[in-house]
Amino acid sequence: MNHMNRTNQLNSSSSEPHSHSPRLPKSYWRLFASSTISNLGDGMVVAAAPLLALTLTDDPRLIAAISFAAMLPWLVLSLPAGVYLDRQDRQKVMYRANLIRGLLFSLIAIGAATETLNIYLLISAAAIGGICELFFDMSSQAILPAIVDEESLEVANSRLYISEIISNGFVGLPFGAWIFVVAIYAPFGINAVALVLAALLIHSIRIKDKPLTATLENSFGEDLKQGLTWLWRHDLLRTLAIMLGVANMCGMFAQAVFVKFARDELGLGARGFGILLAAISVGSILGGLIGERVSKKLGATTAIILAYIVFGISDVIPGVFPEVWAVALSGIVMAIAGTTWNVITVSMRQRLIPTELFGRVNSVYRFIGTGSTAIGALIGGQIAFSFGLRATYLTSGVVLLIALITLGPVFLRAAKIYIEPERTPAPPSITINKNA
Repeated sequence: MNHMNRTNQLNSSSSEPHSHSPRLPKSYWRLFASSTISNLGDGMVVAAAPLLALTLTDDPRLIAAISFAAMLPWLVLSLPAGVYLDRQDRQKVMYRANLIRGLLFSLIAIGAATETLNIYLLISAAAIGGICELFFDMSSQAILPAIVDEESLEVANSRLYISEIISNGFVGLPFGAWIFVVAIYAPFGINAVALVLAALLIHSIRIKDKPLTATLENSFGEDLKQGLTWLWRHDLLRTLAIMLGVANMCGMFAQAVFVKFARDELGLGARGFGILLAAISVGSILGGLIGERVSKKLGATTAIILAYIVFGISDVIPGVFPEVWAVALSGIVMAIAGTTWNVITVSMRQRLIPTELFGRVNSVYRFIGTGSTAIGALIGGQIAFSFGLRATYLTSGVVLLIALITLGPVFLRAAKIYIEPERTPAPPSITINKNA
């Protein structure tokens, strides 16, 4: 499909005024409830899993290996998964992925309760959970346009994202850390129940118009090549994918060992760790509320460049000032910038990529943009082991600013073709990372 035609669709569909918020169907609210419940449980695990790892090992490389295992599927499986999802019922994939994750977390809870769990089993569980999460996340971004009308995407995406941030970050993170102190197995058991409930809600959704699926006329390899070719020829999305890949890789340098940084450098216990994570999530809430206004006021191009500058500067601050206030402040600012980035880029993909190609093209984008987090976790663990925890932040900030100097001009040239400054896409769909 001609890229310019898709660009014209993007600009025309995003520029029409809406006098009132469109009414969302019942199927959307079931998806909303499923997302809220599962994100609440996931938030608890995000806080509790690193704390559990600290009870099993003190080696930053092994702690970072958990993040590496969880994100490795995005590096290894995202490309074939995209082709697979274009041939499957995405609703069924989401349902089955959540059921498997529910079983997995129930086993982790049992292992933690009986003290039979070790760091290597936890790393293995993270890898299996990462595979399920990959299939779930890639399906969820493709299924929403089949539930709501295109003119409702802005409202639907925005409400999903705000719900995710509140349930996952503002509620799930501190609650997960606090309940971990009482019973280390409890956050994982609660998440297991939440995932099963979320799966049942997804299963109950009735979709009138199923997303288009690829025919079996082409071979698996041909479909994969088609996705790679489409994205690589699209100057704007290709550049954004590379920029996202660098940002996520660098962000994982410190994130993979953040629990150890909080304990050793900031002197925080489990409860303080949870509070700090919740405080940082405030930035995501603010970003979800003001991100669309910022992008409209500044223009999509300027907002993306400024967000990337914030990524680099925010990572330097904790390395220079290892204080709770500095880490919280930089995290909040980083979250606002990350949400603003998502406000523009996720919906941009939903509109620019043809529906029948979405799975395979989006998988290439996520392979470049998200698969790099696995590499970042490995690098971060080694940096922390060799040069200290603070070095993870300093290295990340420097690399990000170099990347901006290198890729910024390329992005600006592509933006002149695909983005009109006074018009900007809609808020993002569900995302589990700093950037999606």
